[in-house]
Amino acid sequence: MTSRVVVCFLFLLLLRGTAAPASLQAQSAPFSVQTNELDDSRYPRQVTFRLAVDAETSTAASIAQATLHYDVSRASCLEAAAAVPVAVTGDSLAWTWEMVRSGNPPPGATVTWSWTLTDADGRSLTTPPQSHTFSDGRYTWQTVEADNLKLHWYEGNVGPGLLDAAVSGLDRLESDMGIQLQDDVNLFIYGSSEDMRDVVLYIQEWAGGVAFSDYNVILMGIPPSLAGTWGQDVVPHELAHLVVAQYGRSCVGGSRPNWLEEGLAVYAEGEPSPDIEADIKRGMADSAFEPLRSLNGAFSAHGPEAGIAYSQSYSTVAYLLETYGREPMQQLILTLAAGQSTDAALEAVYGFNVDGLEQEWRAHMGLPSRDIPPTPTAINPAAIPTIIPEGLPVSLPTPPAAAATAVPPATAPAANPGICNLGLVPLLLMGLIVFKRRRDWSKTGEH
Repeated sequence: MTSRVVVCFLFLLLLRGTAAPASLQAQSAPFSVQTNELDDSRYPRQVTFRLAVDAETSTAASIAQATLHYDVSRASCLEAAAAVPVAVTGDSLAWTWEMVRSGNPPPGATVTWSWTLTDADGRSLTTPPQSHTFSDGRYTWQTVEADNLKLHWYEGNVGPGLLDAAVSGLDRLESDMGIQLQDDVNLFIYGSSEDMRDVVLYIQEWAGGVAFSDYNVILMGIPPSLAGTWGQDVVPHELAHLVVAQYGRSCVGGSRPNWLEEGLAVYAEGEPSPDIEADIKRGMADSAFEPLRSLNGAFSAHGPEAGIAYSQSYSTVAYLLETYGREPMQQLILTLAAGQSTDAALEAVYGFNVDGLEQEWRAHMGLPSRDIPPTPTAINPAAIPTIIPEGLPVSLPTPPAAAATAVPPATAPAANPGICNLGLVPLLLMGLIVFKRRRDWSKTGEH
């Protein structure tokens, strides 16, 4: 027992000895930070990180090197933290993040940062991490909350009613599909689409809403006059996109066909609207339904065709859920996320491909079967632009990562051939040599 006590005592001394240098280093930190802040007065175009060292209480050492570390909280398959060397100009440091070059994180996103300062002797200090949540300071926001859900608005009294619609949509996703919200979500309801677009760089001028799936943030323009009608459908619709994106998040390039994506979102709205029922009746009467395979990618931008595409997608998804249940639908989403093609995923889960699903759905609807080419041309949804109309009857395009759009790099200049195209000089010299030799040979023959 005595030997064990001695060993433990020596082990504790060893631990204490190894910890001592770190403690000494902390005590001998050469800088005393006075201010460490983020200036977002020009958000969303730029934000500036500022650091000031208190020269009066610091040692005589001056800053030799400075590095800013910052990271925006988001769901990502890659490490996205940045380390930026910052020019040292005395005891006050500043670095500006030009979001006009990178695109801006949305309101509700949180940035965390710290500084590492080093003096000429190699002693360093890393400041404690600080965080800041971006917000649109133009408006006075009100907030209502439910489980894992925050809804923010500033105009009228639309918040409680739209929150109820969002919660109802989440309940339908959970009860009918078994898909739950994975992370906290922020919804920002703007009084108009114009107000919403002003806080997002590089967004299309016709966009009425933006879903930032990596940040779990949705921005929408819903006038108070439409909050009790159209807003009741479009909020659960857009929220469903984000919830399904969370559930089926992929790091291997997996994607969902558009008919599945939109069909699930329309299903989350609840009972089909009169517009959807009218579209389905018209599609059946006029044989206006498109081949389901053609709806793997982007829908038509024309009103009637877009309406039928959404309604057909809803009806197809409803058929799968009501016929086969929610577990196969969950498996389909996860199989697609694993990188399988739409045909392969449907075959693995249901035993038929896209064309087989369409034939089953048509039979269920009382429609005649459709002639299908023996070798269908596969459509890769990943190659289709993701800006798609959503939320009928009002067109609400919802790009999934508008903030990720960066300013395109300048076009590289064409290669300069040089003065008088000097690349041809060797050929010209060879020609002159051959010409001279032929002339000499001809003179020799004359003599």
